[in-house]
Parts: sequence; structure tokens; C-alpha cells
Amino acid sequence: MLLFENIEINGKVYYAPQPKQKEFHNAILNREENGYREFLYGGASKGGKSFALRWEAHRNCLQYAGIKVLLLRSSFPELERTHLRLIPFDLPVEVGQYNQQKHIFKYYNDSILEFGYGSSSADLSQYLSANYDVILIDELTTIPFELSYNLRLRLEASRKDFIPFFAAATNPGGKAHTEVRNYFVAKTASSELYPDYNPKRIHFIPATVYDNKILLERDPEVLNRLKQLPYKEQQKYLYGNWDIFEGQFFDNWNPDIHIIRQKDYLDYKQIKGMNILGGLDYGNITVLILGAKDYNGNVIIFDELYHEKETREKKVSETKKFLKERGLENITIAADTNMWNPDAFDMAGQEFPAAYYLRAGIKLIKVSKNASGLNNMSYRKACNEAIYNALDYKYDIYTKTIIKQPKLKIYERCRHLIETLPSLITDDKDSEDIADGQNDHAYDAMKYMFMQLAQPRQKNTDNEPKWLIEMRKERMKKVQIGFMGV
Repeated sequence: MLLFENIEINGKVYYAPQPKQKEFHNAILNREENGYREFLYGGASKGGKSFALRWEAHRNCLQYAGIKVLLLRSSFPELERTHLRLIPFDLPVEVGQYNQQKHIFKYYNDSILEFGYGSSSADLSQYLSANYDVILIDELTTIPFELSYNLRLRLEASRKDFIPFFAAATNPGGKAHTEVRNYFVAKTASSELYPDYNPKRIHFIPATVYDNKILLERDPEVLNRLKQLPYKEQQKYLYGNWDIFEGQFFDNWNPDIHIIRQKDYLDYKQIKGMNILGGLDYGNITVLILGAKDYNGNVIIFDELYHEKETREKKVSETKKFLKERGLENITIAADTNMWNPDAFDMAGQEFPAAYYLRAGIKLIKVSKNASGLNNMSYRKACNEAIYNALDYKYDIYTKTIIKQPKLKIYERCRHLIETLPSLITDDKDSEDIADGQNDHAYDAMKYMFMQLAQPRQKNTDNEPKWLIEMRKERMKKVQIGFMGV
């Protein structure tokens, strides 16, 4: 294993990385052995990320003659503040010089470090006509992720002994927060969006102000200033919490409060004593969520089943197996209304997804999206509000205790739902709604279940006789039997 220590020229040390910066440099230095090709050095503010990124460029350019490196930021003012003002003073003039007009640092060995900026396709298109051995992006979340992702197509080795790589530094938050979090931090990026996505080629190095000992020694008050920030900003900038960011819809999400850890799970026998219901969102990604409500109206989400790009037959068979293993074959599952629409691939136009589940003995009911009881809100907004309120809690910052528990908690094993909820972004045009185009399938499955399960049962205000109610139930049973083909 190769170890990077300092950048030293003629006996003088120009760069001595701190331990976390060393971890970043060494991961890249040993990429042939560890297999990593994409790196993120990120987390909280003041962790020395931008500095390490620029010196990673210097390290490679000094070691390998003739390579070309691109370092980007989203805007020129940001680029100037963090890099261009400092680049002329990084190295002695005999090693290389900075060209202010071209924003290029040229080294004595013909390697080139090019500085660029942009946050739109028009801005970044100028860099798509050249090839680079290394591409570095400072504050990755400030650039639309599809643009930074496409830039990686310009990686190309100019030497046989050099492995091209992509590296970035960033804080949580920004327009590309969710994609960066899923791709680099959680490593759950969609294979549908990124067909060649391989988590084993990606390395994330978290960093906080506590890793920047030089800054803390020079300015001890920086820690106090960060601690004085409001809770959400403190979580983001002091602790590097990727579950809190600007534009987050469920901004009251707190994993320490809303997630039930394995040691506190109820067993299935205990859960069966509660009111249980499932929620199903069907499509290219299909998710089944199971929840239970206790006598106090508290809801726990205790299980999930996630399918991506599976046949409908496999989805049905695995759903049936999943329920049987838990002794929950007879529970009811609330499914979206589109499951009762004909399948687009059924030429006769007579089949619909719900039919396959019903024929297999899985009890589906159609979600009711009627306006009654929704306070004149759309179904979507009513779901958003109900779940937001159920997640709400009150915390006393003085006693450091929870004085009001949320009405909704989730088991740790429901991985996809736990990843989905905090990553959902608010619609720019409607603060009460969630933006379209997100991977919200686990959330949709949960809301179908939650809206049916959490609402109080309606009292019979029509004074209908019992014989009439029983006759209606019998009629509905016959309709379902006929529908199932029994």
C-alpha cells in the first residue's frame, strides 16, 4: 500500500495534509488495488475539503508529466474565492506558473491544471470537447447531478501508467443533494438511471470541522459559531448530516427519533395483536409496505418488500411468500387505483395488475382518493400533511428530552423507505407538495397504507339496520369471488 505524506520541493514542505486529508489522498493513490474510481470528500463545513481537492490536483500533476486535470466550481466568484486567489502562492515559480487569462496552471513537466465553472448545460458544454485524466468538482451538490455525471465521459488516460478518476468535495444541501447522497453516501443510486452503477467503485470520505485541527488551533471560536446555528443548519454544517438539507419536504425527519432499532423490534406475534394493513405501489419499481396501528393511534412501519425490474409473476409469487413467512397471508393491502387499469401489454385490454395478486389469494383493496374528509385538499397534499404531522415531535433543548413523541415510526429494516422519506424534495411551485420525478415509490406505498390505517373509523350515522349492512357485505363478497375467478 502506498502512503502519501507531504509535498516537498528542494527540502521545503509546501503541503502537509491532516489525517482526514491523508485518507482522501491515499484512497486515490491506491485506486489500482482498491478498485475505486469515483471519490467524494464531504460532510460538514470547515473540514479542509477544497484545499485537499486542489492539492490532489497538484500531487498528480507533479508526479505524472503531461496529464491534464480539470477543477470546477458552479460559479466564477466561488472559484475565485476558494482557488484562483491562492493558486499563485501554492508552489514556487520554477515548478509552474498560473495564467490568469486562461485560468490554467502549467507545470514544468507540461502537466496542466485547468480551472472552470458553470451550473448549466450551456456553461459546462465547453468542457465536453476535451479529454481529462482527472476531473475534480468542488461543492458537487451545487451543480445539477446529470451534468456533473455526464462530464465523466471526458475522462481519458493520456499515459499508460495512469488510471483516470473523478473526485469531488461538498457539503450537504444544494440542488443535487439527493442524487449525490444516493450515489456516493448511501450508495443506493438507481440502476435504471445509471446502468453501470457499481458501489464498489465509489469511495466516500466524511469530514467535519473536528478533522481540521489546524483551523481549530488558529481559530477556536469557529466551533462555537457553528454550535450557535439553528438545529438544522448545525446538523448540516457542524456534523455533516446528509438527512437534513434545504428544500427537504419532511424537514422534521430525525433518524434518532423516527427509526426503531432492531433491539427494540416487536415480534410478529405481538404485531398481530395490532391493526395491520399493507400498502402497495406498483410499477417498474414495486414496493410493498406493512404497517400496524396500536390502540393509541400510533403507527409503526415494520416491513417492506422492494422489487425493481421484475416480472409481474415474480412480484406476485415473492409477495405471497413474503407474507406467508410472516404469518400475514390474510392481511389487506391498499393499492393504488392504477392497478385496476388494464395492463398496457395485454392486447385484449382485459387484464390489470390487481388481477394477478387477487388470483394468487392476496387481498387487495383499491385506495379511495375521494375528496370527502380531505378538507378540500387533493389526495396527494392530504397524504403529505397527514404524514408530516404524524412525524412531528417536540424536543426540549434544555432538558434534552422528547416531550412529545411522533405518531409514526419506522423499523430499521425498512431500508428503502428510510432512504426515501428524508430525500424527498419540495415542489418549487407548491410548498405543500412533493416535486415530481423522484424515486418516491416507497413513500407512495406507505401513504396508501397510512391514510387507510391512521384515519379513525367512521361511525354509522345513517342508522342503517344490521340486516342491510350484512346484506351489503355479502354482496361485496360475491363480487370479489367472481372477480377472482373462483
